[in-house]
Amino acid sequence: MGWVDLLAADAPARIEALARHSKLKGLRPMLQDIDDPEWILQAALAPALQAMVDCGLVFDALVKSVHLPHILTLAGRYPDLALVIDHAAKPAIAAGEWQPWADGMARLAAETGAMCKLSGLLTEAGPAPAPGAVRRWAAHVLASFGASRVVWGSDWPVLELAGSYALWWRETQQLLAGLSAQEQVAILGENAKRLYRLSRL
Repeated sequence: MGWVDLLAADAPARIEALARHSKLKGLRPMLQDIDDPEWILQAALAPALQAMVDCGLVFDALVKSVHLPHILTLAGRYPDLALVIDHAAKPAIAAGEWQPWADGMARLAAETGAMCKLSGLLTEAGPAPAPGAVRRWAAHVLASFGASRVVWGSDWPVLELAGSYALWWRETQQLLAGLSAQEQVAILGENAKRLYRLSRL
């Protein structure tokens, strides 16, 4: 996963050059760190975003709940842009945030073909979260996007701020326990292969 200054005059050329590397699968604009939640919708970004579409790169959306309506608009403008929501849009679990995150995620799932990473939730639950602390949010991701559009991730090493890989793996096994073996395989690897075209390496 790479990064490009999408506002640079030569951004399309840079994107095309990066896309020639077989191991580069997408770009991750750090939208969570930009003050303006509508930043991604400015007209000046259109050439770079179209270059991503033309090159078949995935848009990894590192966002929070405030960005979700604008990501929905972005998806409508670029229906051929492969889009994945990083870390389930980082709901503020430690503060008990449910809305507007829950409705934003449900609408994005229902109205677009976006996928969602089931990752980062423990980190958002604060230091040393209790067992099951993230299950309500994780269950909503699974219910909204379905097993075919969820990509599991560890968020390691950032995960270490809240817990261990082993803890998140145990939580994951409990979260997925009610799914079929095929659905679990999809979430734990096959969906990522499809999203990032890893089978072509």
